[in-house]
Amino acid sequence: MTDDPIRPEPFDVVLLLPGDPRPAALDGTPVDLSDVHELTDAEQRALLGSAVRIFPEDLTPRAYQEVAGLPIPRCFARSGWLHEHRALVLDEAARTGPVRFDLHEVLGLRIEDDET
Repeated sequence: MTDDPIRPEPFDVVLLLPGDPRPAALDGTPVDLSDVHELTDAEQRALLGSAVRIFPEDLTPRAYQEVAGLPIPRCFARSGWLHEHRALVLDEAARTGPVRFDLHEVLGLRIEDDET
């Protein structure tokens, strides 16, 4: 047994673009996130292509808590490929609490804590 503190594990977030009537994967594939929808293979592939890995050491503790609290849609939970992936729709107001999200063309997903 060691005295090392328990370190949070990295996790995956699927980035989605706002759409009407449904959000879309980064490749433009519309995705139905309703609780009753069974994701098709094409939707699952598009969603996996829109996933990013979040590393806790890259975030402030508060930002980590907010991002880790993002929802796992029920249709993801039923998928063998996406069952632990969280979803984030990147509209202009993409934020949870004091944490803002932005998809940069070169840098990828940026997560910023307003109070750091």
